[in-house]
Amino acid sequence: MRILIAGLMAVALAAVGLGQSAPAPDPTGDSMRKTFDSCNDAIRSRNFQGVLAQMTAATRKQFVTLIPPSQRTPFFLNAMLMVPNSYEVESVSESKDGKSASLVVVAVLPPMPPEMQDQKDPGGPRKRELTVSFAREAGMWKIASRDVGDDPDKRPRPKDLKMGQRSDYSAGANTDMGGVILRAEKQEAGTVYVIRVVDEEDAVYVQADMVSPDFVTGKVVSFHAAQNANDPLKYWAESAKLEK
Repeated sequence: MRILIAGLMAVALAAVGLGQSAPAPDPTGDSMRKTFDSCNDAIRSRNFQGVLAQMTAATRKQFVTLIPPSQRTPFFLNAMLMVPNSYEVESVSESKDGKSASLVVVAVLPPMPPEMQDQKDPGGPRKRELTVSFAREAGMWKIASRDVGDDPDKRPRPKDLKMGQRSDYSAGANTDMGGVILRAEKQEAGTVYVIRVVDEEDAVYVQADMVSPDFVTGKVVSFHAAQNANDPLKYWAESAKLEK
């Protein structure tokens, strides 16, 4: 049943265009958080219809098909383990057409029950990164999927954001890379962007003349860059492009 719940929460769905004008953007993710919180409240109260009300139509269909009434009790027992005791928003990313978005949060999850504890989850509260994907339906954000990542504090990251000089990097740009901007630090002649690349954090130095006002937290940016000779998680960008 645990595998079933994880699979259901990871159903990824394409946003459906409804022929309406693009809704106002939600750069802070307030309306997404309200949907996310309402779904969590419904799980806590074991309100299956309340859970479905926060889902996209396709996800609701999946839930109704795969979780009949006889499976609702084990569903809620497992789903409760994924409901945060608390969380902080790490990033918000909305598509250019305003039809889909993702909310990334750093959450403190309840302890696993003793029979489910292992080396990864030895007991006690669990810090995890959650990625919640949304699609707009009838002008409202609905949850398409929810994915659970690892503890972000354990991700490899640069030792610091002291980027040095161009001569500290490969002579030629040797890396094409990209990821979600987690944070940025403006420096004397440019800006350092910390991006998420799979399960690590990389720091990319972008010279001032290549910095765009569109390079903000939650956006996906790609770079053609040179790698630092001493810290493989630092890069010097030769070009930068907003992806979404």
